[in-house]
Amino acid sequence: MKLDQPVLTPEISWKKKIMIFLWIQWEHLFYRLFTIQPIDKNQPFLNVRVRTYWGKPIQLLDGEIIKRGDRVLELHLNNEMLFRMGTNSRSSIHLAIQMIRTTEQLLPKTLGFILNHPKYEEIKGLYGISMIHRGTKQFGFTVTDLPRGLFFFLTNIYLRLLLLVVHPQGKQRLQTKGELLSPKIIAISTKEFMRRYPIETELTVL
Repeated sequence: MKLDQPVLTPEISWKKKIMIFLWIQWEHLFYRLFTIQPIDKNQPFLNVRVRTYWGKPIQLLDGEIIKRGDRVLELHLNNEMLFRMGTNSRSSIHLAIQMIRTTEQLLPKTLGFILNHPKYEEIKGLYGISMIHRGTKQFGFTVTDLPRGLFFFLTNIYLRLLLLVVHPQGKQRLQTKGELLSPKIIAISTKEFMRRYPIETELTVL
């Protein structure tokens, strides 16, 4: 599908409405269980938690390395908001612009969250796993493959199911671009993040 092709959002079936409702309820429960909180309660598109990283080393573009045992700020997108953005978007490129604008507004606030954390000096970097990784390099993130193995297999199934449920064109994207949809690690060091997004900086929005 071309980027400028209109997003055709068919009427949502009752089965999918139930799936979306159950998925959103599960996500709310997951957030409470793992103390995941929004960067901005008034605009809860980006949610985070501080945790210990247990994966393989991640070599970042600025030379830093996130290693096993490092503390990271784990990133989570609000899939309910993502679904609403998709259903209200006029085209794929309009959806992308909405996501970019929202992310740009939240990045400086993310630094504020880090600096207000009681153990902010231990946070080595920001880290997430997503199929929506196109465009993250422009924000300074390193994008790398998720190591193959059981975790990759389970994550791939989970994210594909998520895409099928919350994305208005989820089924179509899985059928036409399934081979391109692979979970990736996105990460940036705290040092690089602070350099790019000082709190006093106002980012230019598209």
